[in-house]
Amino acid sequence: SKLFEIIVSDAILSQSKHYISSDQHGFMPGRSVTTNLLCFTNTCITAMKDRAQVDVIYTDLKAAFDRIDHNMLLAKLKRLGASNTFTSWLSSYLNGRQLRVKIDSCVSSTFCSSSGVPQGSNLGPLLF
Repeated sequence: SKLFEIIVSDAILSQSKHYISSDQHGFMPGRSVTTNLLCFTNTCITAMKDRAQVDVIYTDLKAAFDRIDHNMLLAKLKRLGASNTFTSWLSSYLNGRQLRVKIDSCVSSTFCSSSGVPQGSNLGPLLF
């Protein structure tokens, strides 16, 4: 399943380069938090030399991966030109996932997920 996720992730990235800003770092190949900080540092140094102001807004989206509505995601992908074959596969991949929550030694009963993308997957950050 991980290998297939990598293949699908690579295919999505190759088809979506013009939708994703060059300023996006988090999940893009060759970009990371480190490259983001380097770009930001460069922007600050340039602004200081030009005596310009730099404004920064940081956000942290609580439980962001857990709250993605599957239907909204699939509809958006269709609007962006994703094929019916792909969106059907993705719907199957996302819907009806069975989960359990573990806190210390306590494990919940199994339940079906109605939203969110799998954490730890290659597709999660890209679909977000």
